Amino acid sequence: MKVFVTGAAGQLGHDVVEELRRRGHTAVASDRTGECPLDITDGAAVLRVLGDARPDAVIHCAAWTAVDAAEEPENREAVQRINGGGTRHIAEACKALGCKMLYISTDYVFDGQGEAPWQADCKAYAPLSVYGSSKLAGELAVE
Repeated sequence: MKVFVTGAAGQLGHDVVEELRRRGHTAVASDRTGECPLDITDGAAVLRVLGDARPDAVIHCAAWTAVDAAEEPENREAVQRINGGGTRHIAEACKALGCKMLYISTDYVFDGQGEAPWQADCKAYAPLSVYGSSKLAGELAVE
C-alpha cells in the first residue's frame, strides 16, 4: 500500500513513516521541506502533489502543535490556516482523488468536563483554546 504522510518532519509524522516502512508499505514522507515538500495551506499545491503521488491513503499528521503559542494574537491566523484550512485542503484532495484519509486530531476539541470517557462519535465539542478550535475546524472539514 502507498501511504502519503503529511508532517513527516514532526515527531508523530516521523514515527508513522518509520512504522509504515517497517511493515513493508510505501510511505511518502511529506513536510514543508524534505523528501516531498508540501505547503498544506496551498490548496492547489495539495491537489497537485497528491495527484502526482497517487497514494492509496493519506495519514494527515501536519499541524500547528505549539498549543501555548497558538494563543498569541500574532499566531492565531496561522494556527487556523494550518489546522483548519490545511486539513480542509487535504480532505478535499483525498475526496477528489478517491483515496482514504486518516486525520489525527486532539482531545482539545472538548472542554474536559464530564464523568465518562468520550465515545468515538461524540459531537459534544467545546474547545477552550485557539488550538482546540483550529483542530475542530479540521475535524469538521474532514467530516
